[in-house]
Amino acid sequence: MSHELRTPLNAIGGYAELLEMEIRGPVNHDQREYLRRIQQSQRHLLGLVNEVLNYARIETGTVHYDMADVPVVEALHAAAGMVAPLARAGGLRFHVQACDADLQVRADAEKLRQILVNLLSNAVKFTGPGGRVSLRCEARDGSAWFHVRDTGMGIPADKLESIFEPFVQVRSDLTREHEGTGLGLAISRSIAQAMDGSLAVESRKGRGSTFTLRIPLAPAP
Repeated sequence: MSHELRTPLNAIGGYAELLEMEIRGPVNHDQREYLRRIQQSQRHLLGLVNEVLNYARIETGTVHYDMADVPVVEALHAAAGMVAPLARAGGLRFHVQACDADLQVRADAEKLRQILVNLLSNAVKFTGPGGRVSLRCEARDGSAWFHVRDTGMGIPADKLESIFEPFVQVRSDLTREHEGTGLGLAISRSIAQAMDGSLAVESRKGRGSTFTLRIPLAPAP
């Protein structure tokens, strides 16, 4: 399934890029705009396919975790670096609070970054211009706690748990511009639990949200 879905999507993107490079002749302004839209749609659809396939792997228990001692500072900076341009483009204030440089967690570095990027991207997506998104961490009770807070639309009380279920979105009528599968939070919680951690949320409608990721600290030498 992975091959059958990804191969034609990658071909669409590749041929669009070749046309944009004018390999087959000049491209006028309108044609270039159409090619941009084709590429944008291709990347979006490929992202949706990847989410579904990732969730399928998690559900079947075929995901490999490369557990190691991961410096928290590196994880924060890697995730923030990927999301900061989105925040700037959306007219948001984005802040990352420094934490203990020696703090380490026991996790898969790539998957920890995946969770943080997903939480930060969601915060940016559902926070309007002039809003604020922040990321901070603290160490207590044998774990590192990552807090992603936004000043966005918030989540109704009756949706606080269901948003972690697969294919659930808080307000589908408000997310047409950024359509998704509704799998990001389900995948993130499953990954966190597989690394002996947890993922929870506190929110009030119209008052923003705070997602808290807990990951065990690395054992002391």
